[in-house]
Amino acid sequence: MPGDPFSYTSSVSGEDIDGISEADLETMKAYYGLDRPIGEQFINTISSNLSGDFGQSIHYKKSVTEVIGERLPWTLVIMISTLVISLLLGVSLALVGLRRKKMDGLIYGTATLLSEIPAFLIGILLLFLVAAQVKFIPLSGNVTPFKSFASWPAYWFDVFIHALLPITAMVIITTPIFYFTARGSFLNVLKKSYVLNAKGKGLSENQIRYKYIVLNGIFPVITRFFLSVGACLGGTILIENVFAYPGLGKILQEGVMYRDYLLIQGVFLISSFMVLTASFIADLINEVLKKTRGINQ
Repeated sequence: MPGDPFSYTSSVSGEDIDGISEADLETMKAYYGLDRPIGEQFINTISSNLSGDFGQSIHYKKSVTEVIGERLPWTLVIMISTLVISLLLGVSLALVGLRRKKMDGLIYGTATLLSEIPAFLIGILLLFLVAAQVKFIPLSGNVTPFKSFASWPAYWFDVFIHALLPITAMVIITTPIFYFTARGSFLNVLKKSYVLNAKGKGLSENQIRYKYIVLNGIFPVITRFFLSVGACLGGTILIENVFAYPGLGKILQEGVMYRDYLLIQGVFLISSFMVLTASFIADLINEVLKKTRGINQ
C-alpha cells in the first residue's frame, strides 16, 4: 500500500496535505518511533505486541488496543449469533432431510446455491429488498444515534433491530456449512451396525434419530463450529462495511482509507489470534470426542 499517513488528512478521504513542512513530518515520525532503524522498529513492535501494546492509532489519536476494545464486542455479537443460529439451522435441516427424501434434494440444492454467493452481495440485497422497504428496520449502525432509552430492554431491542440484517446475511451463507457437515455425518452414522440393531429392537424413529444418529453424528459438527470462526470473521468484516456496523470490519476499512497501518496491523493480529484460538479449541474437542465416541453406540 503506497502513501505516508503523516502526509494524509483525515478530513477529506483520499487527499494529501499540501504544504506540510519537513520538520513537522520528522517530528511526527519521531513521536511514533518511525525515525529509528527498521530492525529496531521490528524488535520493538514484536516486544510491544507480546505485551498487548499494538501502538498508537494515527487516525484515532489513541491506542490501537483501546480502539479495538471498543469495536470488538460488536463484531463478536454478529459472529457468535451467526455461528449459534447457523449451527441449529444446519442440524435441523439435515434432520429434516433424513426424514423426507424429497425435501432433502430441495434443501441440498438450495444450500449449494447459497454457499456460492458472497456475503456482501447478500447484504446488499437485504438492504434493497428489506431495509429500504420496512420502516422499523434501520439501514445502518448498531444503535439509534442521540436516542434516550427508558430501560435496558428498550436499548437491547434497538441493538437487536440494528443487528438483525447483518446477522441474517451471515446466517444465510453460514448455515450451508453446518448443513453439509451434519448431513454427511448423519448419513454415515445411518450405515453403522448399531443403528441397524436399534431398528431391529423396534425402537421408534425419534429414539433412533436423537439417541443414535444425532448423538454420534454431532461430533464433526461441533468441530466445524470452531473451525468456521475464520470464515465467519471474514464474512462479518465485509458485512459490517455493507451495513456501516461499527465492528472490526469498519475500523479496518477506515484504517485502509486513512493509511493507519498500526490500526490495520492490530486488527489483523487480533483476528489471527481469534482464528488460531478457535482452531486450537477445535483440536482439543476433537480429541475428547474421539475418546468418548463409542459411549452411545
